[in-house]
Amino acid sequence: MWSPNMVKVFLTFDCEDFINQRSVYALNRLLELLQRYNLKAIFFLTGHMCEKLRSFPRILTLLEEHEIGYHSTSHSVHPNIFEYTDVENYKAAYHISLKREQSRINPLTGEIEGRGGFLLLKDLFPNKKIVAFRAPGFCWSPPHLEALEKLGIRFDFSTCLSRTPIRYKKITFYPFPIGGYRFMSMRPWVSLLISHNAVLMSHPRNLVKHYNDADWDSIYCTGNPKRLYTVQNCWEERQGALESFELFLKTTSFLAKKGMLQITPPLQEGIDKTRFTKEDVLRSYRRSINWAESLFNCTPKFLLRHFFKYFNIEPELAKDEPRLY
Repeated sequence: MWSPNMVKVFLTFDCEDFINQRSVYALNRLLELLQRYNLKAIFFLTGHMCEKLRSFPRILTLLEEHEIGYHSTSHSVHPNIFEYTDVENYKAAYHISLKREQSRINPLTGEIEGRGGFLLLKDLFPNKKIVAFRAPGFCWSPPHLEALEKLGIRFDFSTCLSRTPIRYKKITFYPFPIGGYRFMSMRPWVSLLISHNAVLMSHPRNLVKHYNDADWDSIYCTGNPKRLYTVQNCWEERQGALESFELFLKTTSFLAKKGMLQITPPLQEGIDKTRFTKEDVLRSYRRSINWAESLFNCTPKFLLRHFFKYFNIEPELAKDEPRLY
């Protein structure tokens, strides 16, 4: 259970940028720093990133020291999770998810090309139990999550359902993370961490400043590209970012040694919750569509209905809600 007697802080990193070589270098440096300060983290890896990391045995060895989570097979490649689960039949969305998440997805066409995804993670880390998941952009979809549960996922880090871990339909939902550059910039976090349990989220690529804030998957904004190309990085900023992040880790390590923080403890099941209100579901749905809506101009037709079904909201309460969007 989520103990009130010890402040728990989960360090988590999403690793999906398989296009830019410098993001791989940043991941290596990040792992070396975590090793230096004896800190553990959860690394959520995509299938495409795992394909990339097969050429970096040193990084795979360093990752073995941490919890390995799943971040979907193809992240931003179309059709993405919100697109291929946006079908009228819930069971159909479940079966589509189950097939795609065990497959290699062509990054240019979005077509299935044999074995990959979740199965590739298990191949790369045979000694690890892959039980945690975070949806790209926190855009989780209920039939997709149920498919992942079938594959062995027991912990989700995608939702804003609760400020403490809760368990529902065999899945423990962890609190919504504090994310992005605030994690690595260090300044605002100290007073927060010594008084609150927290999940912190960032990306190795945050150690590389991007020109015009362009992210790696911006090439997928208007559809799948005809070729893969890198997003230009401002690599001269790397040293300052690394120094700032190392200071963050050094301070975190010090607080952990003093018994003030417990860093990335073993995952534990949350308190069972069996009922959610319509407002709970709407809040979760609204948050979940932000990334797909803003980056890909995605407007789902059926996903809200899937949310209501998953959370057992009566049809008469849910039927008028899609008109809100």
